[in-house]
Amino acid sequence: MTNESIERFARPSTALGMAVVVISVFGWSVLMVPETRVAMTLLGAAYLAISTLGWLWAEPRGGRAIALWLGVLLVLTAVTLYITYLNAFLLAMPLIGFPAIYGGLRWGIAMTVFFLLFAIACNVHWGASAIDVYARSTGFLPGAVFVVITGLLIGRERGARAQIRRYAAQVEELATTRERNRIARDIHDSVGHYLTVVNVQIEAARAIVAKDPAASSECLVRAQDFAKEGLSELRRSVSMLRAGGVEQRPFGLALAELVEDSRARGLETALVVEGTPRPLTPAVEFTLFRAAQEAFTNVTRHASATRVDCTLRYGARDVTMRIADDGVGTASTPDGGFGLVGLRERAQLLGGSVTVTTAAGKGFTLEVSVPT
Repeated sequence: MTNESIERFARPSTALGMAVVVISVFGWSVLMVPETRVAMTLLGAAYLAISTLGWLWAEPRGGRAIALWLGVLLVLTAVTLYITYLNAFLLAMPLIGFPAIYGGLRWGIAMTVFFLLFAIACNVHWGASAIDVYARSTGFLPGAVFVVITGLLIGRERGARAQIRRYAAQVEELATTRERNRIARDIHDSVGHYLTVVNVQIEAARAIVAKDPAASSECLVRAQDFAKEGLSELRRSVSMLRAGGVEQRPFGLALAELVEDSRARGLETALVVEGTPRPLTPAVEFTLFRAAQEAFTNVTRHASATRVDCTLRYGARDVTMRIADDGVGTASTPDGGFGLVGLRERAQLLGGSVTVTTAAGKGFTLEVSVPT
């Protein structure tokens, strides 16, 4: 049974339980004391309405409404106890249990003490002997202790369910944030890569259009092809968002295509596979492919390199993608780029790591290692 169904069941069942208690108490008085039948019937009807309908009204409205309801019910209970010579003490139990549920142990004890003092005062007022005062004023205490303990357990269970709802809301918010970050990474890693390549090809075409129209036209054709691939990648991303999955190219083929694209842009590019290739999970393949895509994109954008070496190493318990270029490098560690942030997030989700090695004039090396 879910929390929601428990709560739907708890409210009417609680009201029904209180109705049974009220009807039992006042029904006995009506049947056994004919001379007070009319008065007890009217009082019982009022008590029944306030104890059930009043609670159903007050409970969802919170603390002040519950306090008002308990105050009215307390007055009616005290009147009923007095006119029945404490024979309706069963009515006091909800007035002890509910404060324990809503306010904790101290309120349960406070209500128990109130009814104990009220019973003592009534018995003294009626002229009972000391032993009768004790006997008639303390008989309800075992039941009161049980009700207080039960109320505390119910209150703790209600608090636990409320905490679970808060945790569920936090988990939902976290999942939404992570999904947004994933979408942002996908857009950056896939569409951003193709747009970068398209831009490079167009710039190359513009630079040589006057001297070599044929080569310029070839650059434009490649740019158009990359634009089509980028559009296809965007459609695959949208399809993934809608359907939760998408058929993708085999990892080896996709990696080889990245290498060929790099060569087509004039970079001397080598792909080396070390170790014995083995099937990888889709998540690992996707992370390694995005790492290679990000690395080749950064080489095109920033490196001014002439050569790129891509090494895929299958270890006993992990697989590592290492991409190194001979470009200008940088004197500072590039930690702030969104692409590197996205790669680190992807690798960390799989228990892996991302290492960047660079120096001015020493090129740039990106290494992604993921356990398998």
